[in-house]
Amino acid sequence: MVVVVAAFILFKGVYQPDTGSTPATTTGSTSSAVRQGSPSANKEEGVTITYSNGSFSPSEVTVNSGSKITWLNNGDQEIKIGANPHPIHTGNKEVSGGDFTLNLAPGESKSVVVTKTGSFGYHNHLNSSEGGTITVK
Repeated sequence: MVVVVAAFILFKGVYQPDTGSTPATTTGSTSSAVRQGSPSANKEEGVTITYSNGSFSPSEVTVNSGSKITWLNNGDQEIKIGANPHPIHTGNKEVSGGDFTLNLAPGESKSVVVTKTGSFGYHNHLNSSEGGTITVK
């Protein structure tokens, strides 16, 4: 009888019935451009800012808080998007996905979500004269 009780206690402590739910998973790393699971990530379609060999278009945009900004590199070289001021990037790092720079290879795109309100400058860290402004309402 003691063996049965011990086996029951041991089995009960280890066994966890399948409830039919799957554990929560995180997609991507915490430094990825779009934070997965963000409640505001899909609220709006947002805007695409395209880089093409020397300039961003549109270079000035106004979006609502919670909007998605998609960066698209149509240039022929890598770009590194950073928040102003250059070279320290201490402005709104949401424009670079929370990282020092958001790196884009030619043809690559990445999205970020901006929530902090205000007007924020950005630039290509590899050529700081290339940049623009994002205004978040």
